[in-house]
Amino acid sequence: MRGRLIISRFALLTGLPPKTLRYYDEIGLLRPDAVDDQTGYRAYSAAQINLAVRIRHWRALGLPIDDIRTLLQQPERTPEVLHAHEERLNAEITDRQQALTHLRHLLQETPMHYRLEQLPDHQCLTIRTILQPPHYEVIPQALQDLMHYARRQGYQPAAPSFFIHHNDDAGQGSLVEVCVPVEGDVRPEGRIEVRTLGGGAAFIGRFVGPYDQTGAAYAQVVEEALRRGLNVSGVTAEFYVRSVPHTPNPQEYETDIAFYLNADT
Repeated sequence: MRGRLIISRFALLTGLPPKTLRYYDEIGLLRPDAVDDQTGYRAYSAAQINLAVRIRHWRALGLPIDDIRTLLQQPERTPEVLHAHEERLNAEITDRQQALTHLRHLLQETPMHYRLEQLPDHQCLTIRTILQPPHYEVIPQALQDLMHYARRQGYQPAAPSFFIHHNDDAGQGSLVEVCVPVEGDVRPEGRIEVRTLGGGAAFIGRFVGPYDQTGAAYAQVVEEALRRGLNVSGVTAEFYVRSVPHTPNPQEYETDIAFYLNADT
């Protein structure tokens, strides 16, 4: 064993703990230069220091063991392996940034206010359309068309606009119905219908903030409904209580997220 480095000394010089060196030996990534037959003690050569340090650096970069093995056995593939790892890291960074943004929002947001309510029926101008996530633009487009039609005809909205997400499976997406409540004698035109909608028992949570963050609010509302033992039907609605006409600041938008309840609730 003379002229070789015992494992503790090799660990000190390379920055790899003895436990890690034993593991690398077991998986064949970094074998010791010699093993004492009687004691089983591992010993390394000074020439192995460079290899051990490279492995430590690669692991510090988050490279998986299999990728490091490839680098050692097929060094000509180094650019390919490192580029693939760069793409993984970029994807992880994006995921972490999104999680951090969501966490900051949770820390800043005010608690949602929940209520059970028997929602009234409303006579509505409606547009039925197919929602195919992530293409949510069909909802604001339908709402815009309804509002333009109502203004052109001189109809006055009687309550906040809303949309209902039905349970109907439309094959390539799901059926949603965008609604503008109106009173009096109103007429349909083209794809704009006149229907009575919106009524029924519902569990509601009021979300304050921009529309692109309402997705997380759905999960909060349904979790609270289930915690209370309510039997949700799966049909949901968004009521735009405070929106673009009321404030220019999206942080001040108020949206009621409603889960309709089954009759036996």
